[in-house]
Amino acid sequence: MYQKFTLLVFLCATACFYGQEKYEYDFYTNTNIETGYSYNFGKLNNKNFHLLSIGLNKTTYGGRHGGGYSYGMGTDIALNTKNFTIAPKVNGFIYYQFIVIGSELAWYTDFKKSSLRYIPIFGIGNAKAKITINPHVILTTKEFDSMNHGAIQLTINFSLDKKKRN
Repeated sequence: MYQKFTLLVFLCATACFYGQEKYEYDFYTNTNIETGYSYNFGKLNNKNFHLLSIGLNKTTYGGRHGGGYSYGMGTDIALNTKNFTIAPKVNGFIYYQFIVIGSELAWYTDFKKSSLRYIPIFGIGNAKAKITINPHVILTTKEFDSMNHGAIQLTINFSLDKKKRN
């Protein structure tokens, strides 16, 4: 009985090895134009703000389960503030399947006052599109009244140059 069981386990294990697909999962490196919309909310103001985001980023993405990273720079432009407000920023993200984790360093300014902010980012998506929650950690000028303490953001990347990575 023991010999028959051992033979059966061996045959099943061998069949499992032959049943595996041999498939090459490609990694790609993209240069993207990043566009996005942020709904900025929080307790600082009684008003919620709308921001338009635009920038450039470099993305490496691929693999069996979909993963990679990106880094880039851009700017946020406030659409409904009293004074014209922009925020130059640098960012980086890590993607794994549908989970997005990243951070930004942004300098919000209305050219009279400014505020440096670190923004940790958590959300769902991939290298093409993502929906994230962005709490703001205010590093300087806490009384800067042109932006609140957090945002929900939708971002879409449009590929400019796609290259297969070896």
